[in-house]
Amino acid sequence: MTTDLATPHIPLGLSTEQAVAILQRFGIPLREESEREYCYRVETPLFSIAVYPEDGVIRSVLYDDPTGRETDQGRLTKVNAYLNRYGSLTDWECRLDNGWMHYWFNPIAHAQMVYGLHKDVIRFNPYREANA
Repeated sequence: MTTDLATPHIPLGLSTEQAVAILQRFGIPLREESEREYCYRVETPLFSIAVYPEDGVIRSVLYDDPTGRETDQGRLTKVNAYLNRYGSLTDWECRLDNGWMHYWFNPIAHAQMVYGLHKDVIRFNPYREANA
């Protein structure tokens, strides 16, 4: 079973300008700030996506994508499709499940993914081994 994702792929490490240009294809990116970070977000009828820049490059991408939300299998298929976007599916390992979030790690692609079970949102971040 495969899932075609409607969201754009925004690689970690992409320049902020390139990421904002991708977002502009779907709407006007709004800048949102918190105490810790800021992002550019676009809301569409099909999904929401936010990119989190740091030092001129994208360090995190958040996807709020309702694809597959109706069933456990649909959510699993979607999660696998997103993992596959950021590296080979066989290189990902779910190392922590606290009942609220699944934490996936890919040391080959230097990426990690956090999947929020209850809100069905996905966030990709850079990953470095503790001893690296």
